[in-house]
Amino acid sequence: MAGNSSLPHAPRHNRRAFRLAPFRGLRFDPATVGDLSTVISPPYDVLDAETVRRLEQANRHNIVRLILSRRFERPYVAVRERLEDWRRCSYLQADETPCLYVYEYTAEQATVRGLIGLAALRPESERVILPHEEVMAGPVDDRTVLMRTTRTNLEPILLVHEGTAELRSLISHVTGSPPLADFSAIDGSTHRLWSVDQTDLLESVAAQLAPSQVLIADGHHRYAAYLRLQAELRDGSAAPETSPWDFGLAMLVDQNDQALRVGPIHRSVAALTLADLRELTAERGDTLDLHADRESALAAWSHPGPDDAEASFAVSDGESWAVLRTRRTLPIDAAVLHQDLLPAWHVADEQIGYHHSLDQAVHATHRQPGLVVAVHPPSLAQVMDAAARGIRMPRKSTSFSPKPRMGVVMRDLRDL
Repeated sequence: MAGNSSLPHAPRHNRRAFRLAPFRGLRFDPATVGDLSTVISPPYDVLDAETVRRLEQANRHNIVRLILSRRFERPYVAVRERLEDWRRCSYLQADETPCLYVYEYTAEQATVRGLIGLAALRPESERVILPHEEVMAGPVDDRTVLMRTTRTNLEPILLVHEGTAELRSLISHVTGSPPLADFSAIDGSTHRLWSVDQTDLLESVAAQLAPSQVLIADGHHRYAAYLRLQAELRDGSAAPETSPWDFGLAMLVDQNDQALRVGPIHRSVAALTLADLRELTAERGDTLDLHADRESALAAWSHPGPDDAEASFAVSDGESWAVLRTRRTLPIDAAVLHQDLLPAWHVADEQIGYHHSLDQAVHATHRQPGLVVAVHPPSLAQVMDAAARGIRMPRKSTSFSPKPRMGVVMRDLRDL
């Protein structure tokens, strides 16, 4: 990992090997669907209405029409029918040979490279695939219904690990050959994809990955859905790792190669005003300093105090801005917010929104009056420490970036 952080290690006898299996990738065919740049999308949980509208206008076969359900449609039944229709029309085609895929993308002034394959599912107790955040029932239910109804994994979860020099050398060998796909997306990001189907190379990659412990960087809800579907749908008489439900689509990134960044996820709290907050902070002995505008508030918030004894948050009702400071009781600011402040403010879960950008959070207050609460992200070392000790941070505490785009490679569980 970057810096001094590292993934935790568990005794080998307590866990099975990590496995990333090859599969027949389901991919858009540019000969029928058109420019690949018009059919990919950010992950479902960062999409806003304007982005969805723009993607659908670019190509009516954009993957957003698969990963999102419309309110007026039966939950994901229409998606299943659309998916089957797209396959009949050859907009989507499965590769003939099972492969691992190397996917490299450049976005937000950073380049990320990783392997896409089928991660063999492991319970948390084995300490092979490590979550670091709590999940919400609603998104887990939603992704479970999508995958159960369509029998597909449309979006890979994002995993990180510490790869070996040998693994990086193997991947570099692959990327020295011509890619399967090479294109620039509507948002300016660039994308390249290679396949790995040579038996000796797959065996070498598998040997390098087997001892790995990996962290779920993005996709906790999808991974929880994978485990639920495995429990529900696999044939109980099947040998281990022979059922398609024993695996889930994943992208694995080596943090020693081209590392992901850890960013914040901000909150909006409906039906709470600055006047309410001023009274509540006074009752707790917290401080709430008003600022002239957003820029001055964020400048003050971005500079911590002389020690780490306080957690701080920038707050706004969309017009006025302030910085709230409170005694630190936990090392991660999101944990202080969820375990100390929100209960003291009498905030229910239904009032809380989660936003990957501050602008999205501010926009939420325009639709539904309330407050923005800007949250500092944890450091990578804090994420690693939480995972090592089996501690779950509050839901939506981290946003690893830049995120891969959906629609580059998918998986139909019926393509064996």
